[in-house]
Formats: sequence, structure tokens, C-alpha cells
Amino acid sequence: MVEILEESKGKDGRRILKVAKENLIALMANLKDQGFDHLSLITGVDRKDRLEVVYHVHSMKKNEYIVVKTETLDERVPSLTSLYSSANWDEREQYDLMGIIFEGHPNLKRMFLPENWAGHPLRKNYDLQKVQYINMDENGEDYATFDSGDGW
Repeated sequence: MVEILEESKGKDGRRILKVAKENLIALMANLKDQGFDHLSLITGVDRKDRLEVVYHVHSMKKNEYIVVKTETLDERVPSLTSLYSSANWDEREQYDLMGIIFEGHPNLKRMFLPENWAGHPLRKNYDLQKVQYINMDENGEDYATFDSGDGW
């Protein structure tokens, strides 16, 4: 049995389970065995002192949702790609925009921004004063350049 740190209900009546990140894989495997066969959404929340990762799983047969939350202080959580193939793109999006590192992900790289982009735009500590531009090289690959404030 997986230890649930907290259980509550959302405004929409969905069960919300909070679990330590060390128990995330075990809980999600347990939920999948119970018929929660579709991972419909992964999102990150910047709480300033920690990152929260929120998972929405759906049982197609029961038409029931459960929300699972976990937190990380070191920006790392285990990847769920081995359980749910749909985790692939959502984890990459959260890595790109929030800086959450999904350990064990088969291809964790940015989705929207070039690999050399500085920072993660949805984080509260993202420097909005730093100007970055996306350019394209001769091979059609995107890369970022930075405005140093002196016109380059």
C-alpha cells in the first residue's frame, strides 16, 4: 500500500491525492491497475520554495478522474513514460517551460524553445528583463541569442 500524504476533494468533486515523489511511480501504477488507464494532463506549479507537479488520470470505463499531486525541492521527479505513453509530451513541456526534470524520461529536451534558451518562462524567478531572440541556422535549427543590453 502506498502512503498518501493527504487526500481531499476538488470543487468539482474529483479526488485529490498528495504523495511523496518517492512513492509517485508506485501510486500511479496502482491507479493504472485500478482502471485509471489514461493520463490526460501533467502540469507544474511554481510555489516559490518548491515545485508542485499535478497529474490528472482518467478511468475511461468508470468515467472518473483522480488528481495526483507531488512536490519537489530539487526540481526532479520520476518520469511516468514507462506507465503512460502520454506522459512523454507533457513531461517535455513542463521541462521546457517550468524546468522540472523528469528522471528516466527517454528524450527530455525542450519542445518549444531552443536548447540554449536561458531559464524557464513559467517560473516565478524567470528574468523578464533579459531579452532573448530565436534565430535559425543554415540547417533550419533554432538557436537563441541574447541582448547584452549594449545592442549586442
